[in-house]
Amino acid sequence: MTYRLPPLNWIRAFEASARHNSFAAAARELNLTSTAISHQIRSLEQQIGHALFERQARGVRLTGMGAAYLPGVRDSLDRLSATTMKLFGLSSGTPLTVSAPLSFVSLFLAPRMADFQAQYPQIPVQLYSLVWLDAKVDDSTDLDIRFGPGTWPGYSAKLLMEDKSVVVVQRDVVEKCGGDAGALSAAIKESPLIHVVGYEDHWTKAFAELGLEAPSVNRSVRVDNSLAALTLVAYGAGAAIVLRSHVREAQKALPISTPFDFDLPIQEAHYLITPQTQRAAKPEALIFETWLEGQIEKTKRKG
Repeated sequence: MTYRLPPLNWIRAFEASARHNSFAAAARELNLTSTAISHQIRSLEQQIGHALFERQARGVRLTGMGAAYLPGVRDSLDRLSATTMKLFGLSSGTPLTVSAPLSFVSLFLAPRMADFQAQYPQIPVQLYSLVWLDAKVDDSTDLDIRFGPGTWPGYSAKLLMEDKSVVVVQRDVVEKCGGDAGALSAAIKESPLIHVVGYEDHWTKAFAELGLEAPSVNRSVRVDNSLAALTLVAYGAGAAIVLRSHVREAQKALPISTPFDFDLPIQEAHYLITPQTQRAAKPEALIFETWLEGQIEKTKRKG
């Protein structure tokens, strides 16, 4: 198969110039002269038959065709870089920084990191936990995972994992009730209710599913993450409603149970977000992203 591709140095000159909106800045990055960059861009435009930049007094600006071409170029360069590193271990040696909600780090990433380390021992990873959803993205973060509606001004969002919520109780509660649904419902209604901040209405929906009125007495504890909620359940502080994917991992270590066969739908999901102005991703980040997507797919297949 013959690939009709422009020379790679022309493509690199195009991507760098588009990112900087400047031939001069691209030249400095690639250790070339501005004249050389200009010549490469002109040669690329002649080969493909379309103008990619509007030349202006101060810098350059992408044309419509240039803007349409850029995402595919960046993706191809990113994937080529990642594949080269994956096969030949050409890591930069600098840590890959991954930022994600505290519960996602503790209950989804952490149990799976041994697998990543076994596959890619040459890639050091630093995991940072977020508690507040509106925490500002750190410029030094290579991968930023957020839980929310999927829209963050100034950022592109890629859906990673959708989920549903479930009622969680201490395992002893289920055993004392002998698995009887009516007795379980009554026990939960009389127990303290643990709320994850932002999802207080989930208990109202849960009691509606159980055919019960929500308790009129506000016996509750409020926490800002699912890990804290599950730990409280394990120590007998009440019942909670958290994401099913978090419960699945926590059940392996904590005496908790999901006694009911219904889920509570939620609109939010986990997304990978990137600044719309971000330059090409590190190859290590693309490798981690591909690995993470594979782990999420395995979780889906397990149900």
